[in-house]
Amino acid sequence: MLWLDAFLRLSTVTLLLLSATLALRDKRCWRPAIFVVLTAFGTVGMLIATAPEALRPPMPIYVVASLSETGSIVFAWWFGLAIFRDDFELKWPHWAILVIFVSITLPRSYAQITGDFIYPGYLLVLFYVLALCLMGHLIFTITREGRDDLVATRRLYRAYFVAGVVASVTFSILTENVWNPFYQGQLTFIKPLVVFPLALWFTLWLTRIDLDNMAFEPDPSEIAEGGSAIDPRDGLLLENLRAAMEKDKIYRETGMTIRRLAEHLETPEHRLRALINQGLGYRNFSAFLNTYRINAVKADLQDPEKSRIPVLTLAMDVGYNSLAPFNRAFREIEGMTPTAYRQNLKDRRG
Repeated sequence: MLWLDAFLRLSTVTLLLLSATLALRDKRCWRPAIFVVLTAFGTVGMLIATAPEALRPPMPIYVVASLSETGSIVFAWWFGLAIFRDDFELKWPHWAILVIFVSITLPRSYAQITGDFIYPGYLLVLFYVLALCLMGHLIFTITREGRDDLVATRRLYRAYFVAGVVASVTFSILTENVWNPFYQGQLTFIKPLVVFPLALWFTLWLTRIDLDNMAFEPDPSEIAEGGSAIDPRDGLLLENLRAAMEKDKIYRETGMTIRRLAEHLETPEHRLRALINQGLGYRNFSAFLNTYRINAVKADLQDPEKSRIPVLTLAMDVGYNSLAPFNRAFREIEGMTPTAYRQNLKDRRG
């Protein structure tokens, strides 16, 4: 089986390095590119560090690979979040989790490099528990936010990505904890066997699809100033949508979803999604909804008669059920908190 192991590892490493190169090429235009690079190098490190002794490279390369493997799980988690969340940014909890994983996996890397250190069993258990938690969080996030996603292509790829994560995690656990004790030394090729098709598919995806499609964006040539060209067949639906938002102010309903809005407009949900995404240029329903809600709050903040009304009350009046998501949405649109926005208005008035 050594020849199969060598073929799979070498092929997978080549594909991953190619994917990283393509991502670096487009890093200025494609936001998740850096996470592709990190995930690729972390996975390459894992494949080299776990290779049979007969396939191990010179010691300096082996040491670098063992060290780069320590953050591979976290890098894959970051990559999944960056691909499917438009607002994803690295914050201190993400870095804290990386530090925790590196602290847990460094002793294992040391044990692999020196061969005279036994990796504690409790650290191995902790590693798997945390890895399962991260992958569970990733699956939950991708699935939950898929309901709000207006980009048809990206909604389809969510299902593929979740299936790939589940398959990879399941195979890793089975091979390392269930089958390996009985077939020790005969299953070393399982890891590259699992990663190879994923790396091949991803490389084909990067090389076949142009950058606009890769970013799940509509064709720029179809976008007119102020929004995309509207299909004439959707003219009436657009009028009804604007009436519902501007006259009926349906956005003020707490828990408003695209399904409820489609039911209100008596139109198929997929048609409404396409109109808001391809016709109005929004990538997710929350961004569309927040535009109306934040504009309504800004109008209230500018009204001197409402200067004593708490910000939380204004937020709840337009459909938010707590202050945190409102503050986050307001900051994304205006670049400041609603409290700072109100204070700026007061300062201008003198």
